[in-house]
Amino acid sequence: MGGAVDVVAVVAQCVTAGFIAGLSFQNWTGWRADAADRERFWLMVWSAVLALLFLVNAVLPLLPAGSATEVGLFARSMVLAGSILLSVPALKVVTRGPTSRWLVLVVGGMFLTREVLWLTTDLLYTHRSVDGVPQYGPLLTTTFMVPLAVVAGYAVISIRRIPSRLTRRGLQLAGALSTIALVAGYFVPGGRFAELLTSVWALPLVAAIQAVGVLRQRAAERRVRRQHRMRDELAALGNAAWFTKDPYALLALAEKSAREQLRDPQIVGYLRPLSRGRFSTTLDSPTDHLGDDLARDFLDDLCRLVSVAAERSRLAEELRGAAFTDSLTGLPNRHALERHLGQTLERARDQGTRLAVLYCDIDGFKLENDQRGHTWGDELLRRTGAYLTETIDERHFVARFGGDEFVVVLEDAPQGRDLVALGRRIRGGLDLTGTDQIAPLLSVGVAVWSPDEIVDPERLLREADTAMFEAKRSKLGVVEFDDALRAKMLAEQNLRRELDAAIANHEFRLHFQPIVDAETLTIVGLEALVRWQHPAGTRMPGDWLPYAEESGLIVPIGRQLVLQAHAAVERFRLPVAVNVAARQLAEPGFVEQLRQDWGDGDWNKLTLEITESALLQDLAHVIDSLSQLRALGARIAIDDFGTGYSSFARLATLPVDVLKIDRAFVRDLSALGGVAVVRAIVSLAEAFELDIVAEGVERLDQLQALTELGVPKLQGYLLGRPGADAPREIDLATVSAGNVPPLAASRLTRAAPV
Repeated sequence: MGGAVDVVAVVAQCVTAGFIAGLSFQNWTGWRADAADRERFWLMVWSAVLALLFLVNAVLPLLPAGSATEVGLFARSMVLAGSILLSVPALKVVTRGPTSRWLVLVVGGMFLTREVLWLTTDLLYTHRSVDGVPQYGPLLTTTFMVPLAVVAGYAVISIRRIPSRLTRRGLQLAGALSTIALVAGYFVPGGRFAELLTSVWALPLVAAIQAVGVLRQRAAERRVRRQHRMRDELAALGNAAWFTKDPYALLALAEKSAREQLRDPQIVGYLRPLSRGRFSTTLDSPTDHLGDDLARDFLDDLCRLVSVAAERSRLAEELRGAAFTDSLTGLPNRHALERHLGQTLERARDQGTRLAVLYCDIDGFKLENDQRGHTWGDELLRRTGAYLTETIDERHFVARFGGDEFVVVLEDAPQGRDLVALGRRIRGGLDLTGTDQIAPLLSVGVAVWSPDEIVDPERLLREADTAMFEAKRSKLGVVEFDDALRAKMLAEQNLRRELDAAIANHEFRLHFQPIVDAETLTIVGLEALVRWQHPAGTRMPGDWLPYAEESGLIVPIGRQLVLQAHAAVERFRLPVAVNVAARQLAEPGFVEQLRQDWGDGDWNKLTLEITESALLQDLAHVIDSLSQLRALGARIAIDDFGTGYSSFARLATLPVDVLKIDRAFVRDLSALGGVAVVRAIVSLAEAFELDIVAEGVERLDQLQALTELGVPKLQGYLLGRPGADAPREIDLATVSAGNVPPLAASRLTRAAPV
């Protein structure tokens, strides 16, 4: 710019530029590691512009007079304006000051106007120099001081927001020093001192702001490290919560963690149970941690974790209780029984003692439940459970196995006679005082395990169950499992396996016995009778049907037979009667299953034969099911009519089409009593407009008597034996006319075989 160059000032400017550039580079490295760090970003940009300003100041004296100097002066003016403008966002991020967007726009507008005036007028710069000294206009200082004052005001407001008093005072002092140095550089007469002020005016403010930034960064790093420690403590406590069953032990761990992390040995934890399985946890201390947000959040998280763990522990305990406790009676349930029995058998084996199981069942419970309602049934179960608990010594075990079945496990069991005596005492001891009901009896099955036997809880329960069923079947009330029952149980197990295989292999076949018209002896229908085509030979129903009904296997067998009956209707073009067991009728989905199996066939050709005993199982359910089937077109027949004890009274309420006279009454037709019973049944059927079929017609005199009594349809060996093929009419050549009563002979003569 002409004149001697002040080397000291140039060097000072360069050193200052280098120092500030170094700070900018330091911020740049930090910003690269975390691009979201706005504080480092704005400090980096502001420092870079300040470094550029001092570099321009250092270069400016070295420029030759003329246009180069003018360009340098204008560049310095612009960079100076930029450094002051960028100090606003830098201050904002460091001090957490107020919003600065509009302020930046206003100050930026002022500096932009200043630069325009610089280029277009002589108000700021005259574009002349005297003896190498630039000549400035009258508004140079004013256009600079106004925006500087605005920024200084923002700096004062922002610095006041800093919570630390020491930091606030330090920034205020540094800002004042930098402002004084900058202003003095404009007003102090030229010379080395003025040049020095111009060289170092920004150092106090930059150093202070950078120091605040560094301190803040270190505080943030300490905060992050503290957060990580707290997070690790929470994770460790969370892991411990899965293995610590006692919530109070977990609370002690939380106390220890809080004391170590917050360095407060006075922290004390409290765990309070609330309603509905909830818990409240607090960690209290005389020291106030509310001002420390990390400490406050850490304590809240610890409390929440302990509360959740306590609630989870309570819920797990309740679920374990629910899993092993019967909700109705409060007794141990089947799962608890199986677990206890296994443990008890192991203990009995080690000690060499006997163990007994008493399997108890309430007689007639289903009838009680159906007639008096489920509320009474539940009450009866509760009273039975309480009765057994009071009767049995507390060192023994009482459980509800399911339904109306209870199991008693006796450790160090007495001898068989004493066990049976205990069973008899249990059988008749139930007391229903306080009700108007008669206490039912209990059927009790007894099974004993000895140390010389293998440990098999399931087999022991099965043996006691078998003894209970035998007690119920034989009406003895109390039965001890013995070799005879073992043989029966093994036979039933073998039968079960064979029946399962027979169902899978479709070994059940229908044979058809003709039902004939009593007047013409022509075949008017067929009764489907099941036969088991066992690989070893045909097995008659009496060998396996009772067990199939008892075990429920009759349900899948019955479905297979319905399909065969449907095919028989198509094959023989005759109506078919199919027997339905009580177990089938009791199935909730019986009607829907039958609809699926019969399909779109002619329902008018299907007759379902139900025994009187099946009608007594659940009258409401039976009437509903049979009514649905009748609505489809199926006919309903009561099989073995007259052998029950309630059908006459309920006949008017039942959806019935046919009465089948039992073969026992047909057999007794030679006696006056038998004739009277059949005549009564015929009269009853006529009164209710029901059809009649007499079963078991095996002799001509029975045929004669039944026709005289007005029975319209007959069935029996005389008229046709069951067979798999199409039924045939009676062969007249095989009938001796001399042995046939006149009425029957005339009808046989008129009957022409098909």
